[in-house]
Amino acid sequence: MQLQQGDTVYQSVKGIPEGAKGIERKQGAVVIAEGEMTGHAHRIFDADAFLYELNGKRYLKTTKDIQVLHEEHNPITIPTGVYEIGQVREKDWLTGMVAPVVD
Repeated sequence: MQLQQGDTVYQSVKGIPEGAKGIERKQGAVVIAEGEMTGHAHRIFDADAFLYELNGKRYLKTTKDIQVLHEEHNPITIPTGVYEIGQVREKDWLTGMVAPVVD
């Protein structure tokens, strides 16, 4: 299963990879990604959400359905499970260049 909110993508995976380190909350929230241009962020305030990182990849684990909030997007509900977090990319078909979408 795959979900998307703005430039952030959540891909269901089997589990947190071995060796992944937990990422601390910021002001009580799990911060999935912060906007490069606006300073807005994809945040989870639910205590049942946990964020991990390994080799530059981030993973979200939820022990119940949770909501991801963002100032510019509608909230989305993430079902219980484990997700690899990615960023939407765009391709310029004239040049062939691929770049992350900036929120």
